[in-house]
Amino acid sequence: MIGIGGSTIKAELEAIKSTTHLVKPIQKAEFQQRIDNACKLMQKQNVPALYLHAGTNLFYFTGMKWNSSERMVGALLFPNGKLIYIAPEFEKGTIFDFMLIKGTVHGWEEHESPYQLFVEILKKNGVKEGEISMDEATPFFVFDGIINCQNSYKLVSAKAITAGCRMIKSDAEIAIMQHAMNMTLEVHKAVARILRVGISAKEVTDFI
Repeated sequence: MIGIGGSTIKAELEAIKSTTHLVKPIQKAEFQQRIDNACKLMQKQNVPALYLHAGTNLFYFTGMKWNSSERMVGALLFPNGKLIYIAPEFEKGTIFDFMLIKGTVHGWEEHESPYQLFVEILKKNGVKEGEISMDEATPFFVFDGIINCQNSYKLVSAKAITAGCRMIKSDAEIAIMQHAMNMTLEVHKAVARILRVGISAKEVTDFI
């Protein structure tokens, strides 16, 4: 069969080349557009504030790559586009280093409560009560901490906003997805070329 067999693992590994350098990353202007889109949805749905936790949603909207951990790190977004980052005081410098979409940074010391800081930021920005949209990937300990330090706010899922933005792909996102699919297809072609009678499943999976 055409394209099936006839090659070796060694030959295919030597032939395959990385093309990741050809992928154009999402640019700052698009991250800002994502913020703008979220704000429009917030205004439409009367959402007074949106919390983005460290991880995929914080990166999607702000471009900040920060993994979720046992400490609260995230950002509050308001309908007017104001963005306030929340992080441990000792991480503030690193937050500024990783920051792409500009915003103020409010830090909390180890003996202080980040959840109380969260509440204070809301109040200082005119949000005295109501439903606060929380990133659906926010860990339970953050939800629990906020719930137990106040009785003015109800925490609800932000999925209508986060997914509402993320489900609509830009041309740049589609190009990245297409490139990933093209890379995957090249691997499948290489796998087909190494197939032979008697090859084991382990050899194939190790090659992939």
